[in-house]
Amino acid sequence: MKWVLFTLLLGSHFATAITEPPLPLWDAEDRKNMIAEGWIAGGSLFTYETLPLEDSTDETPLYVEEPTAEELAVSGEDENEVSEEYLTAYFADKPAGHLVDPQDLLSTREQKDLEAFLDYHAGDSSIDMYVYVFGADQQIPSDVREEEVVERLYSVGKPAVVTYYYLGAPQRSTVYLSPVITDTVSAAEQRRALESSVMQAFGSAKAFEQVEAFLVQMSIRIYWMDRMTAGTAVETMEKIPHSDGARGFHNKKPPVQKRFKIPVWGKMAAAVVVAAGGGILVLWSALMWWRGRVRYRFAEFDVEPRLGGSHAAGIGAVISFASPAIPPAMQRNQVPDYMRRA
Repeated sequence: MKWVLFTLLLGSHFATAITEPPLPLWDAEDRKNMIAEGWIAGGSLFTYETLPLEDSTDETPLYVEEPTAEELAVSGEDENEVSEEYLTAYFADKPAGHLVDPQDLLSTREQKDLEAFLDYHAGDSSIDMYVYVFGADQQIPSDVREEEVVERLYSVGKPAVVTYYYLGAPQRSTVYLSPVITDTVSAAEQRRALESSVMQAFGSAKAFEQVEAFLVQMSIRIYWMDRMTAGTAVETMEKIPHSDGARGFHNKKPPVQKRFKIPVWGKMAAAVVVAAGGGILVLWSALMWWRGRVRYRFAEFDVEPRLGGSHAAGIGAVISFASPAIPPAMQRNQVPDYMRRA
């Protein structure tokens, strides 16, 4: 009876504990108004149609303030263009040195190294090489014409090859030649010189090593341009030596070989040298053949028995001769009582 009362009390306790609050009830008037506006409870879950957009009754146009003249001027400028403060240093006058870097994109040490190389090239070639350094993503302003700059600054004086080099992006580089060189070197050769220099630059991932390789290869190309202007080379070379020395070069027309007449005494001396060399070779061959046929023979001796047997396990017989100065073939007797057991 006690267990029955305990079970009933426990069941009533759990029944009270799990009782949930009642669900909210719709107000009849609110539900009627919502349905009148087209709303259906759960309707959006059972249809493929999108919800209707709300009709905007406000037709007032939006007002956007027009940009000012200063804003238009700033927006019209390219952020990557070379700043106007450097244009004079780049393009106004012919530079005093062969390296033009007014923005200091290269370090002081790198500038000195490149200046030394360009000065060395200028002292060894009749064509100077000028390098204008820009940033990898920089743009030269549209009102600056590179060709006009070269014609204006490098038409008089020593011929020059002008390179607009973009540090870190050698593929964007351009090359311009003085008018006196363009009359001799074709546009195809100029393009090949630039392409080979760019390929050499891409041999490294570091920006300064790229410009070094580029200038070394361009210096080699300028050497051939120098020969073209002097008339000592044909206009088209199939291969040009690279800075790594791995490739050779040859012209489509081989150079004419000069022939020199050898005097009679020279021919006689050459004949004597050849004959003497042949005799020495024959004697050396005969000596090698004789040494290969030499055979050496040693005298045979009967070994004295040990402990009554002709040999013993693990024990060898020692043969010794009286004199080490006489060949074994001439000695017939062993050293007396040597290595004998009592």
